[in-house]
Amino acid sequence: MSDTTQIFQRVRDAARIEELIGEHIALRPAGRELVGLCPFHDDRRPSMYVSPQKQIYYCFVCASGGDVFRFVRNYHKMTAGEALRFLAQRYGVPLPEYHGPRPGAGGGEESSRREKMLAANAWAAKYFQENLAAPGNQAPRAYLQKRGLTAATIHDFQLGFAADSWSALAQAAARQGIQEEPLLATGLLKRRADGSPFDALRNRIIFPIHNLGDQLIGFGGRILPEAGVASASAVSAGADAAPPKYLNSPETVLFSKRETLYALPRARPAIIRAGSAVVVEGYMDVLACHQCGVTHVVATLGTALTERHIGLLRRFCDRVILVFDSDEAGRRAADRAIELLLPLPLDVRITHVPGGKDPCDFCMAHGGEAFGRLLAEAEDALEYKWRQFVAEFQATGSLARKQEASTAMLRLVAAAVGGGAMDPIRRGLLEKQLADLIGLSVAEVHQMIRRLGRPSESANFKSQISNTRSPCRVALFGDRVAPGGVAASAGGRPPVRRLSGAGMGRRRAEQWILGALLCDFSLYREFHQDMALALFEPGPLAELAAHLWAYLEGASDLEHATLADFLGQIEDPVLLKAAMEAQAEAQTGGYTVPADIQPDRLGRGKLASAEEPEETQLDGRDQLRQKIGDALAWLKKQLPAPQAAAPSAPASPGGGAIDLSAALRRAQEIHRPALSQRPRGGTANP
Repeated sequence: MSDTTQIFQRVRDAARIEELIGEHIALRPAGRELVGLCPFHDDRRPSMYVSPQKQIYYCFVCASGGDVFRFVRNYHKMTAGEALRFLAQRYGVPLPEYHGPRPGAGGGEESSRREKMLAANAWAAKYFQENLAAPGNQAPRAYLQKRGLTAATIHDFQLGFAADSWSALAQAAARQGIQEEPLLATGLLKRRADGSPFDALRNRIIFPIHNLGDQLIGFGGRILPEAGVASASAVSAGADAAPPKYLNSPETVLFSKRETLYALPRARPAIIRAGSAVVVEGYMDVLACHQCGVTHVVATLGTALTERHIGLLRRFCDRVILVFDSDEAGRRAADRAIELLLPLPLDVRITHVPGGKDPCDFCMAHGGEAFGRLLAEAEDALEYKWRQFVAEFQATGSLARKQEASTAMLRLVAAAVGGGAMDPIRRGLLEKQLADLIGLSVAEVHQMIRRLGRPSESANFKSQISNTRSPCRVALFGDRVAPGGVAASAGGRPPVRRLSGAGMGRRRAEQWILGALLCDFSLYREFHQDMALALFEPGPLAELAAHLWAYLEGASDLEHATLADFLGQIEDPVLLKAAMEAQAEAQTGGYTVPADIQPDRLGRGKLASAEEPEETQLDGRDQLRQKIGDALAWLKKQLPAPQAAAPSAPASPGGGAIDLSAALRRAQEIHRPALSQRPRGGTANP
């Protein structure tokens, strides 16, 4: 095993995939495994399964899966090197200074750029914090104290201050040898027409923004109130437009305000515990709520609630409480959010802070318990919309306005029904209320809702996929697993299955060989002399076989080879899916041995006479061994006699009628670090 591979393996051994993924989505037990909403597609029914025992994850809808490194890379858009450093730091595994990107990972330049941007953000955050604490910056500290924030809150949320200067940050960076390029890339600096840099954030309270990996990806800045008044006066005197009250980092490769919620990393544990998330409008609202003990609170970043925001929240809870300002802008924001949330299987509630106050002022004046009671009394979103609709319907005498309001309400109800957010009893009551108000029959209202809420063909297709309880899901992640890792049927005995037929027979035979080895790598010692790529027809399973041979041939000790490590080196999603399906096929239980194949004492399949039929039921490792032997014997019968008599070596191109040398070469390139440490003799030592 190469040094680089050993480093990845040490980090993988230290990490716990169920813990890591559980910080990004809410997981619940499902037999021996855990299940949650997949973050890599629009998942409405939990389809991502996590196996603590195997240290892998897999989504049965979008086929995303792999080990901890694959999850971090895909979720946080990291390169292999970034994921390694992220996990090593997280789990306290020391790393050498540099070991280069993992073979096949690529993205070296992009990795360097991202890391420099993250480092620039970290440096800037420390600079802003020091600015806030500087003796000459009493005004920003006085403002924060006036709003009621304690020193502990200011420290915990890393608040800072950007000086009222066009070049303070740029000059500080130059003095400390910080390059301009990453500061420009993050939006902390901008360029004038003559090319000189200037500070983008000036005379503002600074709020660092983190992603779910707790990386600092951007900043928000609130202009000091005195500066805002002075700017307004200047505008009235004919100067340029006043600066915005709040200013966020621009869109970058690290930061997107449509995909980020302020304080979500800190609020996540409380959201999971409470089963609900509270969404407010501003940074100060979040800080005040957390300071008062209401910690399941997050905020949007100067934008309306988006589908991406909702997707983030749905991974952790099934209830969302909207707390918006009671002015017209707040009501419009609430309406937009409700339209997005109602079609989803979520409990959506809404409340307004009384007296025209914002959550910050309310919490500071009345405390966290009073705010908690306000949340507990939050109104159901559909009831809130119903009250709005009735008031609008009764207030207008225009038929056109009545029709417009009625259609909008019907669409909202249809969306809630289609998304599974409304039970039949509630739907019936609401249909009757609508019918009485509009002047239609209940049957007519029912038909209109059905017509408006009829799902598209693509939605139906996605629903069918999500509801499918595939054999792969049962075998890999079901709770009915017999000792040895082989799934049992409801009756307690493995299902009987015959390996036969020219079509499915070949595919099943190939899957049994690969799947059984993926279940137990040590079986490769017994069968490696019989393995040949020539046995496989060209396609995903043959390419998977090439990868598996290369990986196992390169393993210095098969006892330390792991499924998580192997899957972590497979980049092609087609091959990943093939691996998971093959493993499942090998685990789905017993079968009837074909009449013309009988096992020898080592479990290898051998040809037998037709008058010696026998049914064999085996458990665990013996069954996996039996399947490999029977499948090899069946596949050898399909080859022309000369090839069947002399199968090619496992690490050589599969000669004969089927040439898969290119696939094997590609696999060897990917697994070359391990191959370079391969013991002489062609296979791992027992």
